[in-house]
Amino acid sequence: MRTLRFSVALAAMASSFAPALSMEFATVPLGTTCNREACPRAVIAEGEITADSPAKFSRFLQSQLQSPGLHALMFINSPGGNVESALQLGGLLHRSGVSAVVGRPIIGQSDRPAKKRAKAGGMNVVPGQCASACVYVLMGAKKRVVPEGARLGVHRMSAKIWGKDPTGNAGETGRIYAGEAEIRALRQYVSSVGGSQDLISLAESVPHDRIRLLSAQEIRRYRLGEHGL
Repeated sequence: MRTLRFSVALAAMASSFAPALSMEFATVPLGTTCNREACPRAVIAEGEITADSPAKFSRFLQSQLQSPGLHALMFINSPGGNVESALQLGGLLHRSGVSAVVGRPIIGQSDRPAKKRAKAGGMNVVPGQCASACVYVLMGAKKRVVPEGARLGVHRMSAKIWGKDPTGNAGETGRIYAGEAEIRALRQYVSSVGGSQDLISLAESVPHDRIRLLSAQEIRRYRLGEHGL
């Protein structure tokens, strides 16, 4: 099977889905008690999904599992990135039974207005974004929570072709799109995690340089999320 080596065109996306640094992973305490014996905590995943994100996540989990208290809960905030890596991450979440929340937990006091916050699992959450390839990561989660105010968006998979222009300078020279083999592999993944095949059809109908925001009704229809944990 050919692998999916397509990534979203971050620079061309709507300004509300601004490019981010490569995805990083951290933990956040889920309670007031956190010591050597036990520290209830969840995972935070934030940034662009890159080729090394799955390996980085695996190493992160291995280190975190050395200490008791890690919950199968991830807060995710990402503009998208590498599709192949997104499917690997989504597969890891699915096999591990991880629930995912689109947003960032508020630690301590926040100066954000109450209307800009949401509740998830008893925590205050700043609604986040999950666009393009990130949606396939979210799809892999055992349970998906999209707080009110969070933004989900899709568009067509594509990859830049790099080369030299007539002046000899390196730069983007073109763009390729997913073919039948890539779409078939994506559909196989979606089937394996119980996702909606219709979402792929919608995403592939949206030009790569645009973003199609999903309504609350569409998020439910495509089985991408619900309110509250």
